[in-house]
Amino acid sequence: MRRTALALALFALPLVSAFAADAPPKPDLYLVHEEVVPPGMMMRYEAVTKEMLGTFAAKNVMNPNVAFTTYMTSDMHYLYVSRLAGGLSGLDAMYNAWMSLPDTVGKEAWKDLETRGGATMSSYNEVVIMRRPDLSYEPATPRIKLEEHAYYRWQFYYLQPAKESEAEQICRDYAALFKSKNVPDGFTIFIAMLGQDLPLLVAAIPAKSATDFAATDERNAALLGNDLRALQARALGITRRFETREGWYRPDLSYPSPVKAAAK
Repeated sequence: MRRTALALALFALPLVSAFAADAPPKPDLYLVHEEVVPPGMMMRYEAVTKEMLGTFAAKNVMNPNVAFTTYMTSDMHYLYVSRLAGGLSGLDAMYNAWMSLPDTVGKEAWKDLETRGGATMSSYNEVVIMRRPDLSYEPATPRIKLEEHAYYRWQFYYLQPAKESEAEQICRDYAALFKSKNVPDGFTIFIAMLGQDLPLLVAAIPAKSATDFAATDERNAALLGNDLRALQARALGITRRFETREGWYRPDLSYPSPVKAAAK
């Protein structure tokens, strides 16, 4: 896991998003650090990453700016999601926290971990996203508990320029439809605030597993019928590119590790 350059490139990027004008007054922002790993390097990559996290634990690294939840996609992209305290100003605090790690871990030990970890990756990327609860849907009685969210399906809507407001209304209409039918499965909407290829809207849909997602998706599609298909057509009509990705929550690669905490 290579994080010494964390957020450095983001400082040079302008805050370009038409979503920002109508955003909530206290945005809930996250930095997503993505690392792409060749298939043949996966085992080495995870071994070095776990070694790094073990070093953090041994050195009692408890800075909230060095905390993240990790997901792995089916095409071996590792996503490290960190909440930004204080909005975009939190990027500075996070960068400083990561730059101080060599002093905490030991400069030679840190250099060794960085070198071995970097050798297992093909590329990395970062994006800042905003969680939009006003565009999301949380069922009154969720079908699955938060701790059962082991699998995610992400839908990426790369929107046409100047269609952000229309996209937001479509999200609200989705949420209203789900609520009217008392659908027990929710979704969370995120807006990309800093990064490449904007504007971008992401819908995150949790499930227990890929099989659980497929069964639930089919059941909800039948329940919502033509109303759902009409919303899907509206959403795709203002989208220049659409992608879906699937991934799994990796508590063993998150920090602080919920796996170790649960074992105590």
